[in-house]
Amino acid sequence: MVDLVAITGAGISKASGIPTFEEMGDLREKLSRDYFRNNPEKFYEILLSMKKNIDRAVPNAAHMALAEYRVPVITMNIDGLHTKAGSQKVLEVHGNLDYVECFRCKTKHSYHEVEKSIYCDKCKSVLEPNVVLYGDNIRHFYEAIELAASHKQVLVVGTSFFTSTVNIFVDSARKAGVKIHVINKDSENEIPRFLRELV
Repeated sequence: MVDLVAITGAGISKASGIPTFEEMGDLREKLSRDYFRNNPEKFYEILLSMKKNIDRAVPNAAHMALAEYRVPVITMNIDGLHTKAGSQKVLEVHGNLDYVECFRCKTKHSYHEVEKSIYCDKCKSVLEPNVVLYGDNIRHFYEAIELAASHKQVLVVGTSFFTSTVNIFVDSARKAGVKIHVINKDSENEIPRFLRELV
């Protein structure tokens, strides 16, 4: 295993057929806590459409290479492709689309249930997605900072640096003396090449 941790954004999954936020118009605004609170039905229409696309996607060569070289991953993505590729250490700081939950009943539900109703069948509360929305706290925040700062090198992949989260992780690593590499284009070809040369 190389002494490297990867921080990945939407661009790494583009070759898997998942569009980036920049390609999806005003999606960022609709993945906010305020939008979810005020428009839960419309929010879930958007999320179900995203999930159908993600469920069809398979890991590309970039995901596979990171798994092959056993590179720990901090990802902004909710598509689960790093886990599907076989990566053992993945911090999904924005959650995933594995399930939804009822906070009141403390129960988890499948997306098949969401297709029928966005409300808990027991208490009628709106089901909560297992994703971090704009306005929420980042998951695994301090663990991710520590992970990024504990390796000699950080590889940042497929991110526009739009989210402050990426900037915080990268800045913390840089202050700790970690060498930063950035690959934002053609990651499915560039990452395997980069890792082969690094070993």
